[in-house]
Amino acid sequence: MKKILFITSLVLSSLSFAQKPMSVAEEICMPADVAKKVMMDLSRLDSTTAVLQLEKSENQELKRKIVLQNNIIVALEQKNDMSQQIINKTNEKFQIVDNINKDLTTEVKRLKRKNTIIEIVSGVLISGLTYGLLTK
Repeated sequence: MKKILFITSLVLSSLSFAQKPMSVAEEICMPADVAKKVMMDLSRLDSTTAVLQLEKSENQELKRKIVLQNNIIVALEQKNDMSQQIINKTNEKFQIVDNINKDLTTEVKRLKRKNTIIEIVSGVLISGLTYGLLTK
């Protein structure tokens, strides 16, 4: 029985002397150089986290800029295509006008030849008639 009482008292005393789990409010003791290193690491973590957030926001802003620039590029390509179509249509108009001009030039030459022939024939007829009237 003495052994049971002794074991029971030993178990109860060991439970009362056991360490308590640390809470957030309790202090931690460590050497000063280790504490400085921990503080520097925490400071680096904070600055790295801030840089990461800044990089994420810059990344999102760059993505927005890329989308806007792609929209601008598409609009400029459409404008370029429309300008090219206008140029092609203008060239077609000039081609048509040039063809009409060539046709009119050949028509004018033909009419000049016809008028020259008519003038020569009428001159010959008038000369013949005038000669005939004068010789009578």
